[in-house]
Amino acid sequence: MSSLRLSQEQRDHLSLLQRPGSDVVELCKSAFDYLLNGPNPDRYEALSKKYSDSASAETVQQTVEALISLLISVTTRVESSSVNMQALLRQTFPDLSDEVLEILEQFVTSKRNFVEGSIKSANIRAYRLVNLDWRLEVRTASRSLLDQCQVFVTMKLYLHTEPKNENRELLAVDVSGRSEQELQAMQEDERLHRKDMIVQTDVSSLLYMIKTLEDALAESKTRRIRNIVGGTH
Repeated sequence: MSSLRLSQEQRDHLSLLQRPGSDVVELCKSAFDYLLNGPNPDRYEALSKKYSDSASAETVQQTVEALISLLISVTTRVESSSVNMQALLRQTFPDLSDEVLEILEQFVTSKRNFVEGSIKSANIRAYRLVNLDWRLEVRTASRSLLDQCQVFVTMKLYLHTEPKNENRELLAVDVSGRSEQELQAMQEDERLHRKDMIVQTDVSSLLYMIKTLEDALAESKTRRIRNIVGGTH
């Protein structure tokens, strides 16, 4: 069993959890309130004064935000049915007391359904690449530089927010027998969901784009991304 993937900065922010259980409960409630209503600086200021130590309002807010990151990490990376949550939290935060670990376990297990539901209900309007045209352009000389060779790649990207059959011809639509109202509805649907983009780049930038896409493709095969995709469909 591997510990949760949290950045060192997030772990540092969660060091404020080394407090009595009642304080940790307040921080967890503040984190859930953040998800519902956004940040509440007045509440963080009141908590920092209550703690009466080096914790400022900014520190309290950072802890609240780190708790939200912890909740999202658990929701998107951990299968609730196959993992001992308290053991996982203990491995991730070995310095926390049993009481605090139990509170964290209750927090992440009781609120993960809310996060999963929020992800599923979110109307994520992400464009998908469904077609691509490209051409190679070479400038061999100009009046300012006689010995010149510049290579450009010009691409037209056809993007759509809905899944499309790869064999579907996007530019040729059978409109025979359709009424004017149907044609207007089809055009409106395409206007809402489709976006065409012209991109021109040099060879070095194109190679960087290809590497970035290959890295993203490799990342998409990880369990974390599969859990996120599963939560949005």
